[in-house]
Amino acid sequence: MRRQPERIVFTDARLKALKPRAARYTVQDVKTPGLSVQVTPNGAKSYYYTKKVKGRFERVRIASVAELAVEKARTRAGVYIGAVSEGRSPSEERRAVRAEMTLDQLWKLYAEQRGPAKRSFNTDERRYKHLACLATRKLSSIAQEDVNRLLDSITATSGKGAANRVRALARMLFNFARGRGVKLVNPVIGTTHHKETAKTRYLSPEELGRFLAAVDADGDADLQDYLRLLLFTGVRRGTLCRARWADLDVPGRLWRIPAEYMKAGRPLEIPLAPEAAAIFAERQRLAAPDAVWVFPGRTPTGHRAGSRVGWLRILARAEIAGVTEHDLRRSFATYALEARVQWPIIAALLGHTKPAGATAIYAQPTMPELRAAVEVTVTRILTVAMGGGTVIAFPGAEAAK
Repeated sequence: MRRQPERIVFTDARLKALKPRAARYTVQDVKTPGLSVQVTPNGAKSYYYTKKVKGRFERVRIASVAELAVEKARTRAGVYIGAVSEGRSPSEERRAVRAEMTLDQLWKLYAEQRGPAKRSFNTDERRYKHLACLATRKLSSIAQEDVNRLLDSITATSGKGAANRVRALARMLFNFARGRGVKLVNPVIGTTHHKETAKTRYLSPEELGRFLAAVDADGDADLQDYLRLLLFTGVRRGTLCRARWADLDVPGRLWRIPAEYMKAGRPLEIPLAPEAAAIFAERQRLAAPDAVWVFPGRTPTGHRAGSRVGWLRILARAEIAGVTEHDLRRSFATYALEARVQWPIIAALLGHTKPAGATAIYAQPTMPELRAAVEVTVTRILTVAMGGGTVIAFPGAEAAK
């Protein structure tokens, strides 16, 4: 006759006092049905939940006694008791979790299915690096507290805006999983979302002169051209990094930016001020005959990816703080407004989405209007940089007219 397991009231002290025997043995908890502890001959002790489900016994390991206190083990067992009462199988659910994908596997699936068509995927890649600490975790094991802990860390090191961007990516990834049949609660829902104020930073008149002087004094010619063009065109950093010679008509002073390089997903034609065209002309003169990118770089794509080190060097030399490369785009728009360029024309130059309404659809700025706006804006920038006096004589501007 098979010997029945001993039944005791589990306490941490009693479980610690259990001694190994020649053969493994089991003790059951009097207070929690189905909860037991197995002791092996080498002294290892583990919690198990055992219950007859659909005519057969199921046995699920909960944790090591050394890892889990008695009350927490009872809580875990209570989850299995609840599952059985609902007609679910704890063993089958455990097997499903083991077969479930990790966060990193989900990311790779997302990259494969969404990456090629998403213009901002390289931004998603940078933000996903913040989630690396959760990459090997099964999706269902990632709880709201894990996400909040990660967001708090990002907030402390990189700021509220960075935390909000990573939060948005994580939420989107879990929703992507749910859309593919993964049954889970999105752990990002209910986590901290920081309130952000609209950014208004641009280079003030005093900073503008110091900034251009610092650029002129730098020894990196590529960085000089890159930063001047950001300021003189108002384009986004990523757009300029991906500038191709095939899209530029340098003699005609026109840049045709394809839709895939625009945030709004629409192509954009922007005229170039003589100062900007001169920079492109000189780079074209020095470029290899088969060159594709205006700013080639050592990246998988072959083009430049920005220069944080160089940017910080320029700011330090100019004694300017709290400015990003994107703020050069805001500076372009600000000085365009100061030069009395109308709002619809500034929006057209920046490639912003037009406001709704029939008038906005029919009223399109003409190329001569856009060209005049670009020229007066860059002239204003250079005039202000000189303290409001004579316009700065920009090298090569005449040759590009």
